[in-house]
Amino acid sequence: ARVWRVYGDESSKIDIEMVAGWREGLDMLLVFAALFSAVVTAFLTATCKSMQVDNTEVTNSLLLEMIGVQRAILHVVVYGPTDVEAVPPAIISFRPKPADFWVNGLWFMSLGLSLSTTLLAVLAKQW
Repeated sequence: ARVWRVYGDESSKIDIEMVAGWREGLDMLLVFAALFSAVVTAFLTATCKSMQVDNTEVTNSLLLEMIGVQRAILHVVVYGPTDVEAVPPAIISFRPKPADFWVNGLWFMSLGLSLSTTLLAVLAKQW
């Protein structure tokens, strides 16, 4: 029976050391995942702008359309109703590049994996 007591004491020491090592490893993983997630989020905010319409382009095209309408009104006032060229509407055609879709998709996937790793590390640490 003395053998089992010695075995239990030695295995408890080894188990405590092993769990302490795992906790330290999880702490480092949590710090790394937090920093990585912050960096990826910064990249995401920078690259998501390429997926949206440029507001200055929209403003410029609408201003050009308004100037065209004002010129047409001035032409009608000065020369009377005649055949005036129709003012072309402001057509804003925007399509993000396929590379932008891929880059943003990979950034979002990277962020999702990082956050899910963090969640699993927190759950493992609390277990």
